Amino acid sequence: MKHEYQMTMHTYEYFACPNGHQGEEKTSENDQPYSKGWEQVSTKGMRDGPNGAYACTVCGLPMSLVPKPLS
Repeated sequence: MKHEYQMTMHTYEYFACPNGHQGEEKTSENDQPYSKGWEQVSTKGMRDGPNGAYACTVCGLPMSLVPKPLS
């Protein structure tokens, strides 16, 4: 029985708006050598805003990059 394992690297960036609402961007990409590259970006708590920035899904204000929140 042959098993194929896909190596996926996940990178997280964290955001907050001026009202304190938090958002997260997760980037997943293929990290397996000799295979076709791909990348997927998903977000939580934010949507695409003007000029390529993110906007808060709760209040609509711009999101800014912040350090990783404490659990």
